[in-house]
Amino acid sequence: MGIGIKLQRINTEDFIWVIYFFIALFAIISDTYEKKFLINNDKKAQKTYKTINITIFIVALFIYVYFVFINYQDVNELKREASKKEVLNQHLSLISALLFLVGGAIALYVELTGDAPDVELA
Repeated sequence: MGIGIKLQRINTEDFIWVIYFFIALFAIISDTYEKKFLINNDKKAQKTYKTINITIFIVALFIYVYFVFINYQDVNELKREASKKEVLNQHLSLISALLFLVGGAIALYVELTGDAPDVELA
């Protein structure tokens, strides 16, 4: 892989870190609304925190899809002369990205279908 592609990926990852910062910020805001719901049984607060959480999971899913795509490209670009360790590591990276994607999809499903306030995703 050329240096230009590596630099482009690093720039994309820098942007993803900024998105993660906002995800963390919105997660804290969501927790504030969830506390308000639990203390006051405020249905509007419940709707707000669930909407924020769903949005967070959707954004995270797009990030996970990006990493699956990048790792899949890397697996396809492995050269025949790549060492067994390089091949193994690249395949493990792809599996890891796929597991994050599956976990994110499950978390989104739980958030979309769960109405009970005791269903908590960390």
